[in-house]
Amino acid sequence: MNASKVLRASTTGRTPLIQFLGKRSIPESIDHTPRPHPAAPTKALPNSFAEYRKKAQQHGPLGGYKATKATSISPGKGQVFDRSELPPRFWRLTLSKEEMEVIESGGAAMA
Repeated sequence: MNASKVLRASTTGRTPLIQFLGKRSIPESIDHTPRPHPAAPTKALPNSFAEYRKKAQQHGPLGGYKATKATSISPGKGQVFDRSELPPRFWRLTLSKEEMEVIESGGAAMA
């Protein structure tokens, strides 16, 4: 409580550290014309969205790409898509009820 007494006793009083700027005003005119981002590699906007899509790349071409024919997907040599395709030595082991009890008890010794 000593800090409160010191503040009350001071002649200047408490001045807040935050400084308010006052009432805000809305600008008369705002320029909404499109312009490129300041960090854009080219300093010009595309003429149309279709033109942009022709040049844009996102993991491959975006526009105008047509697949000629669908091909089947098969795993390469030494690869499998599902665990069941592996040899039995890589299959999941089945747990006995006793092993499940030990796991569920957190490894505590059973009496």
